[in-house]
Amino acid sequence: MRVNKLAYLSLILIIIIFPSHPQIYAETSSESRNFTVDVLEVVPHNETSFTQGLEMYDGNMLESSGLYGKSRLSETDIVTGEVIRQIIFNESIFSEGITVREGSVIMLTWREQIAFEVDLHDFQIIENYSYQGEGWGLCFNGNHLVMTNGSSDLIFRDPYSFEVDYTITVVLDAVKIGNLNELECVGDMVYANVWMQDNIVAINSSSGQVVFSATTSLISQGQGDNRNEVLNGIAFDKSSGGFWITGKNWTEMYLVDFIPEHSIGKNDPMPTNGIFLALFPISTCFVILYLKNRNNLGLEKPNFKDHHQ
Repeated sequence: MRVNKLAYLSLILIIIIFPSHPQIYAETSSESRNFTVDVLEVVPHNETSFTQGLEMYDGNMLESSGLYGKSRLSETDIVTGEVIRQIIFNESIFSEGITVREGSVIMLTWREQIAFEVDLHDFQIIENYSYQGEGWGLCFNGNHLVMTNGSSDLIFRDPYSFEVDYTITVVLDAVKIGNLNELECVGDMVYANVWMQDNIVAINSSSGQVVFSATTSLISQGQGDNRNEVLNGIAFDKSSGGFWITGKNWTEMYLVDFIPEHSIGKNDPMPTNGIFLALFPISTCFVILYLKNRNNLGLEKPNFKDHHQ
């Protein structure tokens, strides 16, 4: 029998459109790790607060503010920013990252190599722990206190003795990510501010691999008047599933969600299954036209008897 020219052309068209590599329209691995923030809510933030740590507790916000002679630990109303209670430290202390461990707040200090434990019931210091090196960020994952010291390391400490159990290095495409600062632990992920950058990185707490990096430039550009007033402070809000973020001396705090920068429906190419659905009716029309007009096209019916001889 003679070849169905119309069907042949349809087949060629489909092969061109649907090449053998199924990921041709998929995002590359680097693109898929580029996130941004979707702002869900904005509330006031005390612009005198040189934010070093941020943590949600019982519907209110716990915040540590740094600088020698100005360091403090405060609990504030999340809506109004009004101070509910606070501890003011003497001029020898530079407050750093905080986290809630059961009924206490653990607060690091920058160069003093001491961490304070504050009872959340009466907001009094009940214990302190010593460590070596600088203290930057801190979070509690239920098993360990996870700490940063300005390097690319996450330091996993016993939550009661404060002794180091192990350390992992944070990398993105085999490149170390330094200046890890304030932390938030959520499940198996550790979220970290990167000092002097408008970025928050989401880290696999087992491997140290960066899962995604979220830029906050859309909100950061409207906050801070000098190089020190940078993004710092991240707190997970269980009630909304979002994250509260702010910065040093910022006037506002933002509830955000992390979303991919490139999503379908904007500038990304249509995915393979979308193209198939769009072109399926066209292919169907080719088949129908062939069935209706094969005699007019001069095509012979296949001789199945001859075909099997």
